[in-house]
Amino acid sequence: MYKSLFALSLACTSVSAYANPDLSRKVPFVDIQAQVLDTSAGGLTWQRLQQIPNVQYPRELLNKQGSGCAIVNFKVTPQGQVKAINIEKSAPKRYSKEVRKAARKIVRDWRWPERTDEQVVDLTMRFNYCLTHDFDKKSDAIAQCIDHSAQACE
Repeated sequence: MYKSLFALSLACTSVSAYANPDLSRKVPFVDIQAQVLDTSAGGLTWQRLQQIPNVQYPRELLNKQGSGCAIVNFKVTPQGQVKAINIEKSAPKRYSKEVRKAARKIVRDWRWPERTDEQVVDLTMRFNYCLTHDFDKKSDAIAQCIDHSAQACE
């Protein structure tokens, strides 16, 4: 009986190792790219932000080893408060809940500067969440995430 249990556990171990051989040896790399929709030049163009302050990859998305994108509309008051957050799009569908929650958190927690004018500013931002095991170099993984942020969020 013990030999049967040992053989069964050995078979299960070898199947799981075969199913995911490289992921146990490589550390995943995660990156978040942010863009803001610029309407000032008369057209609609995405402007990539070089840095996003104090943002961590969403734990729920990391646990599922997922990547995705979200487009968010919101308003910023002169006091720097965020109002009327609306997730316009998110992808892929299987990670939609996690991506939407993470995008909403980034916008809500961002420290928006106070302004002296009385105008409420409408903003649209896009966030790309990238996770990869394919690259050994950080620069390659970031370049891949930037490439993804140039594609449609569908």
